[in-house]
Amino acid sequence: MKQPYLICQASSLCISLLALCCLVSCSRSSDHHEVDMQIHRVYFKVSGFESQIAPLAGLLPGISKPGNIAWPADRYGAFWRTQEQYLYYWSFNDSSLAPDIALNAGAAIICNQGQASTSFATGFAKDSFPAGLSLSIRGLESVVIQMPLQKVGAITSFGFDISSSNTGPKDFAILYSNDDGASYHTLSDSNPFLNMGSQARNSFSFRLDTLPLDLHRSLYIKFLPKAGDRTQVSDYNPATGITRLDNVYLSGIADSTPAFAYQKLDYFIFRESDSLLFAHGSFDLAQQNPEFQLSLPSGRYLAHLVASFSQQPLIWSDTIVPASQHFLALQPADYLAAVYGFADTFSVYGDQVIQAVLKRYYSQIQFQFTDAQGLEQINRIVVEPLHPVWWFAPFNPQLAQPPAVNNLEGQTFELAFDPSTKGFTFHQFLGNVAQPVLLRYRIYLYGKPGLLRQFEVSQAIVNNVKLTFKGRALGYGTNFGILLDEQWQSEQESDF
Repeated sequence: MKQPYLICQASSLCISLLALCCLVSCSRSSDHHEVDMQIHRVYFKVSGFESQIAPLAGLLPGISKPGNIAWPADRYGAFWRTQEQYLYYWSFNDSSLAPDIALNAGAAIICNQGQASTSFATGFAKDSFPAGLSLSIRGLESVVIQMPLQKVGAITSFGFDISSSNTGPKDFAILYSNDDGASYHTLSDSNPFLNMGSQARNSFSFRLDTLPLDLHRSLYIKFLPKAGDRTQVSDYNPATGITRLDNVYLSGIADSTPAFAYQKLDYFIFRESDSLLFAHGSFDLAQQNPEFQLSLPSGRYLAHLVASFSQQPLIWSDTIVPASQHFLALQPADYLAAVYGFADTFSVYGDQVIQAVLKRYYSQIQFQFTDAQGLEQINRIVVEPLHPVWWFAPFNPQLAQPPAVNNLEGQTFELAFDPSTKGFTFHQFLGNVAQPVLLRYRIYLYGKPGLLRQFEVSQAIVNNVKLTFKGRALGYGTNFGILLDEQWQSEQESDF
């Protein structure tokens, strides 16, 4: 009768030993877990989108050609508009007197009171503007540059590059007016060329920050040529001498009034282990630098950072969904919104700095009209996207269209039209796509009588591209040309 008792005792002992082993094992597991859960400071240093804003807003230095029509220099964030930037800039590389950068509509260059024989010739490179074309005037008598000062916070300088033929001017006077040209004041009476060779480059810059200017009115700059020193060149011939102007600019600080209702940086940090959202937040880019710090436990994470400048809130997935269902979309009517993003995985095993370089999540769509006349008939333009509304799921490219995006289908947007710009521009949100996606638009041109014309264009592109459709607005039976700009990621132009 003792044997069952011994067996029972042995069994109890085994169970006790097993329990002890489990306790020790659990204790070790707990210690290991505590090591993994140590908290570390992770500093996110955000960059990329400031430099990508600069080509659009004209920040100094390091400007690059925005390449659109009269692009407003005050679009992106009060934080950047507190820096000096190009308020107006003419590169003439598009064989046009329209400015590359313009804070306001209404800027103009008038040569010889509008009677000059002007053309375009080889120009000079400046900053990121290539050495494309320059404005060439035969028999120059005067140049007046008109620049409205609305939305200007401060003016710092005016400058340009100038060259001339052997019989052209080698000196000039420069004056300014702040009363619509009714009276002019001398800024500098004599400005002799340093380089006297035929069409040799001479660069001039004039400080304007001490002038008593009324920023509610326009600034007129007048250029008057002079013979200058002729010891090294031919006699001055004011009738046939050729003068070239290039890289004409007005620099300053734009008004700090926000151009967009929403200027935000949003961040989403997901745990890689279970794909659930661990940290999320946002802050106002008009008030705060694009850098922040988080306290994160050891482990691996997925990060999505988005900087956006928009008139309407961005459309996000719910914060309770895993990373595979996380997405971002825009309202189609927010056609000038600029969105930049960064999506990647990272590991945390100590205090560290993460360099998050944001990339454009959109492409710029531009229409250039080549009509010699008749554009004043157009007073508004309606754009109807014929492609699906795009959304971006950074951690799941195969995500099916979310219901929130499906509700946006079929929307159009309307743009005012200024005939002097000979075109219009808008942004197409795409996210960060690996392969080109097909974009299709139906364009409606309206005037006082009603609909003047409608046409369709299409092209497959990726994000970070400047796509230009070029052709006649009121012509029929013609195709738009296409241009893709590689200065972004690429540029494509198409005739229409």
